[in-house]
Amino acid sequence: MIAIIETITGGISHEAFNAGMLYQLHNVYPNEEIIYFCEKEQAKCVKRILDIHGCKNIRFSQINRIYVECTNENIEGNKQEYIRIFKKCQHAKFVVILTMDTVNSGLVKNLMKKFYHLKFGVCIHGCIENILPQNEAKFCKNHQKKRELDYFKKNLDDMTKLPNCNIILYSDVYKKYKNCISQSLYENIKVLNLPYVFTYDKKEPAKSNIFRIGIMPSSAAAEDKNCIKIIQYMNKQKNRIFYPYKFLIFNYNIGCYENVNYINKPGKKRSDIEYFMKLCDWILIPYDKSKYILSSSGVMFDSIEEERPFFALDSKCFKKAIEAGCGIRETTIDALGERIIEEINGQDSGGGYSQYSKNIRNYKKRIEKENLKGLEEIFG
Repeated sequence: MIAIIETITGGISHEAFNAGMLYQLHNVYPNEEIIYFCEKEQAKCVKRILDIHGCKNIRFSQINRIYVECTNENIEGNKQEYIRIFKKCQHAKFVVILTMDTVNSGLVKNLMKKFYHLKFGVCIHGCIENILPQNEAKFCKNHQKKRELDYFKKNLDDMTKLPNCNIILYSDVYKKYKNCISQSLYENIKVLNLPYVFTYDKKEPAKSNIFRIGIMPSSAAAEDKNCIKIIQYMNKQKNRIFYPYKFLIFNYNIGCYENVNYINKPGKKRSDIEYFMKLCDWILIPYDKSKYILSSSGVMFDSIEEERPFFALDSKCFKKAIEAGCGIRETTIDALGERIIEEINGQDSGGGYSQYSKNIRNYKKRIEKENLKGLEEIFG
């Protein structure tokens, strides 16, 4: 038996790559029963994705609410639920923690010590970025946030020294930051591509009289206002743009701007994200260069799954996909705006979009193969 635990509840943004982890583990260990511990709504979304791909040996076990605010009361309130879950896993071949965040870091660490006979893989998403000096500095004036970061860093460092722990990141860029993270963390890290259950029968977007650029502005992109800066740059250059275009913004209001439409789906269901992606010709992912260094972008993988090429700003997490021909990356607002204008004006030249689609399909196959090999190397 293999146990997979989603220890963050209350949202469904991670269901696509949680399903991907389950699916890829199923492919590596086809004879093992896999038990997925998660909340009810997460189970529905993940099961729908897996059923489409004929993945049948997954058993779902519902967990109660896990509090995500980092307070002593919430941590203590989560303790009994964690103990209940881990007791059910004590005979597992190994255990994968799908989202290790600040609030659950101490509990996960202590239970890994208690269940020392089990092998663990601990997957860390965006919160890992905060340990880098350029991001850590923003917590210095907020004492509560600083305490939370110190708590997370201590637990993370303690985990990396345990013989039964593997820290899993979704980016290999960490190698360039050896002097910015602890030695024990650096030596413990294992790398996977962000896991997805990819499909290969996607259709190119229907021909439209408008060039549609989709934006799903996460908090990381919205804080920097990069999407606003790009929209404003394009509007200033509108006399040089020979084809109608629109920015379609999903579930986030950045204000009233020319050539911007909003697609609002308050439930944020996976089917809503899939619907939004189908409306777009390209996706714009305007992360600042300080974001997504040690982790990876779920928005990028959503666009890859739907086989939509993307425009990206400077973040290093796009490097591998850009080199594979999945999109365009530039380091400044002006340069990226110019490349977007080139694509809008040149879209009738033919052939270019199909090549991007082909590149993305090949990239899917490549990273899926890399992940199967990586999982086998991590867990044996």
